[in-house]
Amino acid sequence: MQVRVKPWHVLAQRDFGLFWSSLLISGIGSQLTTVALAWQIYEITGSPLQLGLVGLFRALPVIVSALTGGLLADRMDRRRLLIATQLLAMALSFLLGLLTDLGVIRVWHIYAVTFFSTALMTFDQPTRSAMIPNLVPREHLATAFALNVTLRQTALLAGPFVGGVVIAWAGVRWAYYLDAASFLAIIGCLLSMRLGQVLPATKKEPALKSLLEGFVFVRNNPLILGMLVMDTCVTFFGAYRAMMPVFAKDILGVGAPGLGALLGAPAMGALVGSGVVMALGNPRGKARLIVSITLLYTAGLIAFALSRSFAFSFLVAFFLGGFDAMGETLRMTLIQMATPDELRGRVQGLVHVFVIGGPFMGHAQVGLVAAVLGAPGAVVAGGLIAAAVVGLMAKRITRLTAAES
Repeated sequence: MQVRVKPWHVLAQRDFGLFWSSLLISGIGSQLTTVALAWQIYEITGSPLQLGLVGLFRALPVIVSALTGGLLADRMDRRRLLIATQLLAMALSFLLGLLTDLGVIRVWHIYAVTFFSTALMTFDQPTRSAMIPNLVPREHLATAFALNVTLRQTALLAGPFVGGVVIAWAGVRWAYYLDAASFLAIIGCLLSMRLGQVLPATKKEPALKSLLEGFVFVRNNPLILGMLVMDTCVTFFGAYRAMMPVFAKDILGVGAPGLGALLGAPAMGALVGSGVVMALGNPRGKARLIVSITLLYTAGLIAFALSRSFAFSFLVAFFLGGFDAMGETLRMTLIQMATPDELRGRVQGLVHVFVIGGPFMGHAQVGLVAAVLGAPGAVVAGGLIAAAVVGLMAKRITRLTAAES
């Protein structure tokens, strides 16, 4: 009989516990910058289109270099690679703070730093995910990956709230400076780990062949591929978070603190959602459950766009976060448990092209549509299209559930 692993048993393992805690601190810091740059761009330009263009400058490096990042995670010492990415990311956040402090910040500065920060993330994120199996026993992997989702959602909860307060009381520049300081947590953790080199167990082969191996693995798994395609379409057309400054400032009239609350509400719901999935253990019929949850998510998008009440918008955003986290936790568990260790970096790189590149492109899309229809109209249209995509994909995905079961 399978013994259910409790989250605190996994966190009690020294290296994983340190890693998880440091990623949480850095994740909260990164959210300070996310809130600050969105608020700053909209203050400078007043343009939903230029606000949405942030997503384009995040999407391009994901699409171009995510597979390369996954490849390096399978060929290099993962700890050293992470230390390098943290140092560079810290420098970029400090640069934004300095430019703001000197009063010379321009929108193109924000776009450029966003591009290079996201390029670093394409090396950082697959390496983090691929490193987890080096830190915990195999029987703890499912819980460790669920905790990884919980970590990210906790950062998404705390970061926007803190960011809204910091911007309102101390100014945008301090959001950037605090983010830069937060990277010291991961660097210190990585240097203090008791492990030696964190090397992947894989042979060195031609780079192109290695990249194709990860692509072929995902392509030959129709259930995983189908879920990724569905999720990418939904997040592309339903990228409502990119328009949060518009809803907070112009539609609901709640300012920077309200923006932090609206951005934090989905993360609060996500904590509950990921907790529900962990409480369920390992439910059967995950694919059917993902389809149902995704349909509820699209309905929530439309409800959020039509709301003119801050309290109702906050509540809907809470449920959107819960549905999102439940679907993500189930999806990532399937993918990670189905992937051999020597392919984890490359598969995670490809997954990032789908689940991160898609939403970032969606930010640009929703900004363009909002310039014509307004932010509420863009989100309603996106919700309707996303629901249609889920309906089209549902039959294919649920038919494959028998194979998964």
